[in-house]
Amino acid sequence: MGRQSSKSMRRIALRAGFVLTLAVAGALAFVKFEYGGGTLYPDIGSDNPQGLTKLEKLIQLDYPPGNVAVAPNGHVYFNYHPIARAGRFSAATMFEWADGKITPFPSMESQRDFQGSFGMTIDHQNRIWLIEPASLDFQHTRLWAFDLTTRERVAYFEFPGKEAQFAQDLRVTADGKYILLAHTGILRFTAPKLIVYSVEDHSFRTALAEHPCTLPENWLMQTPFGVYRMGYGLVNVAAGLDGIEISPDQKWVYLAGMTNSHLCRAPLSAVVDKTLAPSDVARKVEVLGPKPMSDGITVDTAGHVILTDVEHGGLMAFDPETKDIKTLVRSRDVIWADGVAAGPSGSLYFTDSALSAYMGQFAGPPPRDRLLARQPYFIYRLKP
Repeated sequence: MGRQSSKSMRRIALRAGFVLTLAVAGALAFVKFEYGGGTLYPDIGSDNPQGLTKLEKLIQLDYPPGNVAVAPNGHVYFNYHPIARAGRFSAATMFEWADGKITPFPSMESQRDFQGSFGMTIDHQNRIWLIEPASLDFQHTRLWAFDLTTRERVAYFEFPGKEAQFAQDLRVTADGKYILLAHTGILRFTAPKLIVYSVEDHSFRTALAEHPCTLPENWLMQTPFGVYRMGYGLVNVAAGLDGIEISPDQKWVYLAGMTNSHLCRAPLSAVVDKTLAPSDVARKVEVLGPKPMSDGITVDTAGHVILTDVEHGGLMAFDPETKDIKTLVRSRDVIWADGVAAGPSGSLYFTDSALSAYMGQFAGPPPRDRLLARQPYFIYRLKP
């Protein structure tokens, strides 16, 4: 009787294991079908040899840079990309470049307080704002501001719970009253949204959510290493609302999802209006025209929207008036054109985070030897 019972239990266990294997295989097949398909994105740009003559490797670094901001006096502020987790190997992760010299910003002592900033921007009040999303396994998303002259911290806010968990980029209205946050979501699993934070009363709200202009589309992003996938090929890298910018006249908020094929805009007055629901703002969104698979965004002195071209290692300029887009520069040396900022002289600065060269299959911290293999890393300047 005991022997029969043991055989019966083994048969049950084998059947359960078989059923579990089928279930896992079915789940993986569903994920691959739902999130691993897609189409190669057409190249909407072109080579620009003249642009290459104006491109210089301005700042050389030991670890990959993430974002960049340029002050009116020409000082350049940048960070190490948080996905690289360079803080494991470097005493500082946030820097200022001035007159050819790099120094930790705002100080070496403050570096231990940072957990990994993504977006950064300089406002009209001479403050630099940083956003540190909770998506990197941190408890709360944190918002910082430092005065560029005194180097003192002038603002700080922690979002409660998992609010603004995937906030990766930010811009400040000219009056300094509102911070706009681009919340990307995670791949195509969670929806992106545009968040507005009030500096005066620390309240925040969703201004736009699940609009076609903010959602990732089902494109296959190409890199120098092939199509960019994660989860050992099961999931394509797809990101929604990743880049935002405010027009110089403060009339528009430009919206640029990384794997979204179109540049869009919404009236700034509607975005910051607390009486409007996200659906009301959605009805005011305007599709401007096609754009590259992009990461960073800025506006140049002529009012053109500048977008990084991730797939082709460069920059493209979109004219909001004519709806024309053109390639400013593309370089085979650039692996991942990431953050971009306009300088006071008309120059454009952008980082090569080389993200696809070291990012793990599950976005875990890359080993040091993988980071060292790609040294040196660069911040580029495109002269006007």
